[in-house]
Amino acid sequence: MQPTTETILLNETFPAPMLSAACGFPITGHFEGSLTVRTFLNKSGDFTKEIDSYHLINSFTANGHTLTGRTSQQIKVTLLPDRSYTVAFNGGDTILTVPGAGAVLGNVGTFVLHFSADNALLQVIREAGESFDNTAAICTALAP
Repeated sequence: MQPTTETILLNETFPAPMLSAACGFPITGHFEGSLTVRTFLNKSGDFTKEIDSYHLINSFTANGHTLTGRTSQQIKVTLLPDRSYTVAFNGGDTILTVPGAGAVLGNVGTFVLHFSADNALLQVIREAGESFDNTAAICTALAP
């Protein structure tokens, strides 16, 4: 069967409590973009896999300053013959940069998890890439 495809437009503003607590002042987060969901079924009409593609612009704002980053990530869920499944994350998630500090927030790479049929995490199959978490640079860039 041909996969079904649905595109969902995303646009959400939210408080960023962990960054706000770390920096000592309120920070607002925002993301905008799209999520495309492709669902694959076998000849019997049963689910076999799903591929989700995120393309987002992410921002954090405080004190008249804004830092902007991007998410370009694919998430693939594959059902296995024993009804367990894998979830594979590939690409960049919230890659936020600060001039002079480089990448300060986000993840880039591959992360693959294996779950049981009842949704229990069985194992991390693969974890490769980099994580960025330089809260001090974010706080400095967004400070009053």
